Amino acid sequence: MPVTRDAFVDSNVWLCALIESSPPDPRRARARELLSSLEWPVVSTQVIREVSVNLLRKAGVTEAALRELVRSWYGQCRVVEADEAQLHSASLLRERMSVSIWDSQIIAAALAVGCTTLYSEDLQHGQLIEGRLRIVNPFVEP
Repeated sequence: MPVTRDAFVDSNVWLCALIESSPPDPRRARARELLSSLEWPVVSTQVIREVSVNLLRKAGVTEAALRELVRSWYGQCRVVEADEAQLHSASLLRERMSVSIWDSQIIAAALAVGCTTLYSEDLQHGQLIEGRLRIVNPFVEP
């Protein structure tokens, strides 16, 4: 996978990379490979919250481990916080695209910081949003 600096990574990709399952999920290796190929992945505080709650509830991650993970996101990723302009943009995206509130906020955050790629399993693979943000499902075989 090519290294890119302008890629937003959605919570579903992080969760695949971080949660071990039995039987093993084949998406885990793919997610981990993708994340290791990204020089400076972009995440939003929304993604951090979504991943955190799922790791606590579903994977039994300890608070200490979660604190360390959050620290690593802030040290190794570009973290985007929502502002009024993003929330407004998300609302317009929901009207135009009929996406969920959560997905619209992810898209708006990625657009706000100039990302050209959004890695997500929840959106339409290959879709181009506003002529500049490509949706890539990293689990779709090329």
